[in-house]
Amino acid sequence: MYQSLRRPLVLAGHFILIGTMVAFFGFHTFAGERGLMARASLDRDIMLARERLALVEKQNYMLEQRISLLQTGAVDADMLAETARSDVGLYADNDVIITIPLEILKF
Repeated sequence: MYQSLRRPLVLAGHFILIGTMVAFFGFHTFAGERGLMARASLDRDIMLARERLALVEKQNYMLEQRISLLQTGAVDADMLAETARSDVGLYADNDVIITIPLEILKF
């Protein structure tokens, strides 16, 4: 008698397990952290990261140019004076100092 009930219960258990797995993976494919609904947010994050990379690359290029002015055989007098004054902190009373953080520059 129990043999006749066992087979339908096993079959129902398999259907329930497979149905649960399909529902789980289907939900996460659509509404999960990396699902179809999150695509716009991920694209925006990628765009912001690319803009930040471009800004950092331009800042790096600017710093490389300044370093190359200091490394050549004939040092640029203006660059030397600017670097010396900023490192030592000796400024004349009529000097105007404008500092701009590189993070906020838009090229």
